[in-house]
Amino acid sequence: MRPRSPHHLVTLLALAALALGTLAAATPAARAQDAGQSRTILVDEGGSYEIPVHPDFVTVFYLPDKIGKALASDTTAYELKPIGDRSLAIRPLRADARPANLALSTDSLKVSVILRVAKDRGEALTQVTFKRADVEAEVQRRIEARVKERTAELEAQIARMQATMDAELPKVADGLIAARLLQRREVRRLDAIERNDDNVVVEATEVFFLGEDAYVVFRIENRNKAPYRLAAVQVLDQAADRSGVVRFASDAAEAAGQGVLGVVRPGGKGSGVVVVRRAGDLLGRRLALVVAEPGGRGKVVVDRIVLR
Repeated sequence: MRPRSPHHLVTLLALAALALGTLAAATPAARAQDAGQSRTILVDEGGSYEIPVHPDFVTVFYLPDKIGKALASDTTAYELKPIGDRSLAIRPLRADARPANLALSTDSLKVSVILRVAKDRGEALTQVTFKRADVEAEVQRRIEARVKERTAELEAQIARMQATMDAELPKVADGLIAARLLQRREVRRLDAIERNDDNVVVEATEVFFLGEDAYVVFRIENRNKAPYRLAAVQVLDQAADRSGVVRFASDAAEAAGQGVLGVVRPGGKGSGVVVVRRAGDLLGRRLALVVAEPGGRGKVVVDRIVLR
């Protein structure tokens, strides 16, 4: 099996989020949901609902199945017209029409609607959809079950991919190191040293060339009375930072903490390495190793570093 890159895992996670978001978007609305001039009403078995209408608009009722009965208490003030078997168009004929009752029944539900002329046309509804609450609840239950099932499937697939990556990535790393060793493997001394006003000494001791990359090794000796908390390491080519991955170790008991690479206790020492990618482009140029504590405090600049 070909090793899968971390990009595949990120892509799968994104697709999982998209799939779950799509399913969640299909979840039924609340018992009565307004969206502008539309409303969806979930009906248990029956009920009475007040619907604002206006003479400037036609309000359309949508029912879940064939309309069996549609009786209005005032047919002179309100016009009712069926649209197919499951829809009913309603329009008040006068702006001063008094509220009227409309009885609606289908094969699966019965509702009583109070038609009221809205004073402001912006309050009137143009679409009202009646749905059976039990049917919508079942749809929601199925969606939630599918979301749970799909989530489990995706989690299992991610776990399988992670297991494959855990097994294959060390082989990929070993192969990459072996190829770079065949390209170039060399160690050169640097002997560049500087200190700051707090008597923290930084020395760039040597550089390991491995293929096109260089690994600059440095040492920090803290002669100050306060711990030195290393937070940043740079390898500057004039103003451009060429540093990559940084690793640091010391004998300090204090944990590094967030935003800190490592701690050098008072009177203690620590060693680090910083990767410089494509070091061949920097051969013969004067570089500077810069280390600092959080906020740029305790900065030490070791210049006169030249890669050969």
